[in-house]
Amino acid sequence: MSGISPRSAGVQTSAGPDANRPVAAEDAVRIEGLSKVYRSNWTLKTTRGLDDLNLVVRRGEVFGYLGPNGAGKTTTLKILTGLLKPTHGRAWLLGTPIERIESRRSLGFLPEQPYFYDYLTGPEYLEFVARLSGLQGHEGSRAAKRWFGRVGLGDRTRLVLRKYSKGMLQRLGLAAALVHEPQLVILDEPMSGLDPFGRRDVRDLILETRERGATVMFSSHILPDVEMLCDRVAIVLKGRLERLATVGELVDTQGGTIEIRTGESPVLELPAAWHGAVTRSARPGENIFTLNDETRLQEVLAHLVQHRVEVRAVTPQRGTLEELFMAAAGAAAIQAPAQRRTA
Repeated sequence: MSGISPRSAGVQTSAGPDANRPVAAEDAVRIEGLSKVYRSNWTLKTTRGLDDLNLVVRRGEVFGYLGPNGAGKTTTLKILTGLLKPTHGRAWLLGTPIERIESRRSLGFLPEQPYFYDYLTGPEYLEFVARLSGLQGHEGSRAAKRWFGRVGLGDRTRLVLRKYSKGMLQRLGLAAALVHEPQLVILDEPMSGLDPFGRRDVRDLILETRERGATVMFSSHILPDVEMLCDRVAIVLKGRLERLATVGELVDTQGGTIEIRTGESPVLELPAAWHGAVTRSARPGENIFTLNDETRLQEVLAHLVQHRVEVRAVTPQRGTLEELFMAAAGAAAIQAPAQRRTA
């Protein structure tokens, strides 16, 4: 398990006697009422990193965990992996309470800022991690060699880690999280520092991990990758869960428009009844008609054909995850001052 030392395993929670109760077999991660409060040693002021978080990640899915900087994403993942103690609440990994060491036996973890022994070579580091993860002897050596090549570092066998670029270290950290083929993989910003080719390789590895039946939970700021990979997505803002749904459900709530591309034609007057429902814009060599009301599509097409306008394409435009994310963040920013005034 990359980035976690055996000393961090003894995590205690305020879960109480029910923490050992069984959870649903289909749950890879279950979080109930999880909260984290930070206290400044200087001012003694408190800050909430997490606020009564409830969340379930199902086995076998790719789960996206989204939010701006300071939203509580890394705090959540550090609590799950034993690197932080929660103030309140409880959580389970693969049915085992997180305060138990065995909850991390089948876990692979890539932290946002992984630590490496920079005097080792890549294969030496991976073999070291493989042995910590329970792979002994030739089994650990074979796994290290295979994953070193799988993440695109096969020609760097003699290069010590202090000479690795940030992108190369990110690839190595991902290999360390996967070297023992865990059943649950938690990745904190796995695309960080990667070029487009590296991002493509990480996407492929995440999909391969799901294909072998494992669960992947990852945080990211790169929303197109999340939209491409994830079965479900959670949006967390200021330590609280704002939205949870499939990517399709989330973007469908944004509504959609229909774009009609036509050839360059004389200025066509739009009927007054279409005001607010149809807009027109010009591009070099073509015009774009945008319909905010899809029920008018046939009416608009008939009008264009009647006036001998060349229709080149009719394309539904679906909302994007990025638009939803920005809308949720904006709504939270508006609500926060109002909540402070009424508090």
